[in-house]
Amino acid sequence: MTKWLAMLMACLALGLVVAACGDDDDDEGGSADTTEEQAPAGGGGDEQQAPAGEAVEVEIKDFAFNPDSVEVSKGATITWTNDDSAGHDVTKTGGPGPEFSSGDPGGLSQGATYEETFNTAGKIDYVCTVHPQMKASITVR
Repeated sequence: MTKWLAMLMACLALGLVVAACGDDDDDEGGSADTTEEQAPAGGGGDEQQAPAGEAVEVEIKDFAFNPDSVEVSKGATITWTNDDSAGHDVTKTGGPGPEFSSGDPGGLSQGATYEETFNTAGKIDYVCTVHPQMKASITVR
């Protein structure tokens, strides 16, 4: 009985590992493969891509958004993290879809995060209103 129980537990554990690492190849609307691409050096800034439902991280550091351009599918969520000692914000300046803002100018203190999900296709521009030279864009497919 104990050997059977040990074998059952081992199979269940292995099944969980395989399920967590497996690839969803069916055509029933499963998740897409995750890909990140960096723009070539000197190509006008970094660009990151993510499929729908995926999470993209944007770092705020050295008074810049990094990457300064991201491309995502509808339904993707972007999280901005302020890694500067100065306060920043994230505010939409143009493009399709609803307006968004992380709140008060400079309201994202060091270590703070802001998250937004994008469901409307098109190019969206945003800035830090405290430091207007900090500009970036999101392209939603």
